[in-house]
Amino acid sequence: MNKLNIFVSSTCYDLSQIRVDMSDFIGGVGHNPVLSEFDNFPVNPQENTIKNCINAVRDSADIMILIVGNRYGSLVDTGKSITNSEFLAAKQKRIPIFVFVDKKTLSALYFYKENKDANFSKFVDSTKVFDFINEIRNDSQLWTFEFEKAQDIVSILKVQLSYLFRNSLKIRAKYEQRIPSVFRLGVSDDAIRILVDKEDLYEYIFFAQVLFDEMQNKMHVYNDYKYSIRYGIKSMIRSNSEIMDWVSNRIDSISNLVVSLGSLVNRALADFLNEPGVPADLNGLFYVAKTYANIYEELLRWSIDTNCTSVPDYCEEVKIKLAALANKVLISLREFPKIIMDNLINAKSSIELNEKVELSLSLKVELDEQALQEYNVEFEKLTLKLLS
Repeated sequence: MNKLNIFVSSTCYDLSQIRVDMSDFIGGVGHNPVLSEFDNFPVNPQENTIKNCINAVRDSADIMILIVGNRYGSLVDTGKSITNSEFLAAKQKRIPIFVFVDKKTLSALYFYKENKDANFSKFVDSTKVFDFINEIRNDSQLWTFEFEKAQDIVSILKVQLSYLFRNSLKIRAKYEQRIPSVFRLGVSDDAIRILVDKEDLYEYIFFAQVLFDEMQNKMHVYNDYKYSIRYGIKSMIRSNSEIMDWVSNRIDSISNLVVSLGSLVNRALADFLNEPGVPADLNGLFYVAKTYANIYEELLRWSIDTNCTSVPDYCEEVKIKLAALANKVLISLREFPKIIMDNLINAKSSIELNEKVELSLSLKVELDEQALQEYNVEFEKLTLKLLS
């Protein structure tokens, strides 16, 4: 589960109990506390302490809680303390930083500003603590909260993390408003990449890619059809009237699917592609691709269901010939995406050669004439038998 990594930066010795309290609080509200003295702190054994601390901020931290007490801490090569260096890394990373400064230290800071040469050893281990606070407040322009005990920090964080979450939701809402709706339709990474790159004919290529993706989603149904997988008896037809009604309904169903398919490809697709020079309706192209694949699935299931229907022995040949009516249409539907892509490849080659480009994405959809004739022969035999 993804959790926010909240890095707690402070000197350890003087603020050890507060750091424990911070770890308990962060973990208690469902986030991941990152503190150098705990076992979950990411460590590269080939690196020294300061590098591990800086790397933890750069690589892991989502939020920093910076706590400044009365100790500046050990200096590193840059002349800064580890805590100061962690702060600079967080600022460079541009993550939220919540700064808490000990109330007594803040009080001493006011006197330090008036008399920097005075002795402040009773308040801080180094006047660099004051310089650090000034750096946070003045140079970085960050808000600082004062505290006396750990509960002060916890109370403030409860409110501030809530504000941060609410602001994040506002930013997310604004961001989503700017995202074209087609990106929220669940298209593949390949399809999104086509829209981002916007190469020549990208709208056509986008449609071809989405069509390919949607057809791939129907492969499990195609395999049932191809390998004659039967999941029991779909329905049982016994009386003469039932037989004629069933055949009539089957014919009506496949006819409606074929007509719908022709209208989808030869009318809707053209409308959504628009005239040359007019941007295509990407949502419409997605609709065409998805509906195309759905009709393909319906035709596959039509053939499977027809074959899975139990009929009297004398109707078996009619059933077989009836189911075969979908075969040619299904072949055309499977080949159409490849035909589109081949046409697009040729069109892009023509563009590179400055030749005139003509694209035709029409599809001729019709039942197999030979299969229809064979069905009609068997149906006439069946009709004569039922009338005799």
